[in-house]
Amino acid sequence: MIRFLVGQGLLILAVILGITLIGGRLVTWLHPATMALAFVLAVPLLAVLSAHSHQELRQAVADALQSPAPSSTRVASLQVWRLLESCLYFGGGIAFLTGLIITFSFLNANLPLLGVKLAATLVAPFYGLLLALTCRILRARVERAACED
Repeated sequence: MIRFLVGQGLLILAVILGITLIGGRLVTWLHPATMALAFVLAVPLLAVLSAHSHQELRQAVADALQSPAPSSTRVASLQVWRLLESCLYFGGGIAFLTGLIITFSFLNANLPLLGVKLAATLVAPFYGLLLALTCRILRARVERAACED
């Protein structure tokens, strides 16, 4: 849990540093695509790294992409892929809701651009589902290797 909290703190510091470097324009960071990057990529990865070590994550990738490993590492790999898949689903949902909040907060300013803003908001759940599907496929590869033994 400490690794997760430290990772979240570092993510917040990176956002604050980025806002400072672009001259303090917070609106740039409130774009739904930025929220998608943070919630769909960074937060799920930090969540997995809080529950599993870096070596377990590397072994899960190796088990899914390379030749079969001993069965003891396959169980840990399956757990890593399941957790990452779940976190990607939740990350996409959270980024979608955050994007909707941001879009609706600027609704009275540019009503004709509502469609464009909503389309940008839909990018986050799309990426979350696409990456979760990738995790499901990689998990299936590990499960298939376990069944072959």
